Amino acid sequence: MILYPTETLYALGVNALDEVELKRLFELKQRDEHQTVSWLVRNIEDIEHYAYLTPKARKIAEHFLPGKLTLVLLAKDTVPLHRAAPDKTVGIRISSDPKAKEIVSQFMEQHNAPLTCTSANVSGLSTLGTVGEILQQFGAHGKFVDTVIDDGPRKGLASTVVRVLGDEVTILREGDITEKQIREVIE
Repeated sequence: MILYPTETLYALGVNALDEVELKRLFELKQRDEHQTVSWLVRNIEDIEHYAYLTPKARKIAEHFLPGKLTLVLLAKDTVPLHRAAPDKTVGIRISSDPKAKEIVSQFMEQHNAPLTCTSANVSGLSTLGTVGEILQQFGAHGKFVDTVIDDGPRKGLASTVVRVLGDEVTILREGDITEKQIREVIE
């Protein structure tokens, strides 16, 4: 398990397709293991390997990625059913942070799988901006973190989350990228 920086906040990364690693991740976050977490990939081609990029989703991806955006898309058969949400979707990001880009590139080369990109916090508690604060929040559960990559404080908003199914575009969470900006790209 990796605690690593992104362009928004710190994230926790494990192999997104490995059930044992995901169980450890959910235990650390004290989160229901039936929930899903977003994934970090290298590029749009990786997104297309795991999910369907509709024309609107492609426009959004090409305009805002890499960046502070998570796309929620219909999963392809390359995603195990138990790793997709109940509506068969998956959330995917491409980070613009140099460290995160390097980490995901090495990870995907080694494991041939996406890296999880879930906020580094105990479920329901605040997402903190420094490695020290994050590890303190995890307390004894912090032992689950194998690798810590400290790249200084992070104070950004969480990523904007946009669900795109067919022609339907829904903003699930607004961050630095606004709904207005997204609508301008697709209209």
